[in-house]
Amino acid sequence: MSLKRILGVMLASRMGGRGRRRGGLGNAALLGGRGLRGKAGVAALGYMAYQAYRDHQSRQRASGSTAQAASTSSSSGLSGIFDQIAGALGGDAPASDPPDPRHAQAAEAMSDDRALLLIRGMIAAAHADGTLSDDERHRISGQLDEAEATADERRLIATEIEHPKPLDTLLARIDDHDMAVEFYLASRAAVDSETEANRAYLTLLRQRLGITEDEAREAEELAP
Repeated sequence: MSLKRILGVMLASRMGGRGRRRGGLGNAALLGGRGLRGKAGVAALGYMAYQAYRDHQSRQRASGSTAQAASTSSSSGLSGIFDQIAGALGGDAPASDPPDPRHAQAAEAMSDDRALLLIRGMIAAAHADGTLSDDERHRISGQLDEAEATADERRLIATEIEHPKPLDTLLARIDDHDMAVEFYLASRAAVDSETEANRAYLTLLRQRLGITEDEAREAEELAP
């Protein structure tokens, strides 16, 4: 399995689907330095989102569909979402500003077990308002298509969607602050914080994980 590829698409497309504000996990230029951006795990997540976007670009160029995709950038499909990412990042910013090689190394070092835990965290966050809408289910299906998920991977994600793990079960697997930060950031990327239920969930999650207010604000910048 390559759950990291699925995680990258989920991170990139969820970020792009919520708005066009400049920045975010897909912008390699924002990674590195102090705070959350300097953490290897956060850099790994950013690289996965970045690579998912680049892979999408490459497939468009190979199929000669770039112009067609651009003409439908307002659609609800994954092509439209990735076009929104391009707008958020300033057009060709990802192509002209490649990530630090250490970010790729950090992504390579992440295990599929860790990636699955983060995916489960995103699914749990998406259930924060009580249910997954048909639109959210369609979006996840599109994410699996974009990631070229195998039949086994699709069955695994389908099971997680229908039977999400309890938050206590997921948090019991987090054994250090770096992992807590990654879990919070992935969860933040999965939801729109404008709803009361999602805001309450993120507040609870921040408190349970020991995420500081400064870290939460920086997560908001990385996953706007």
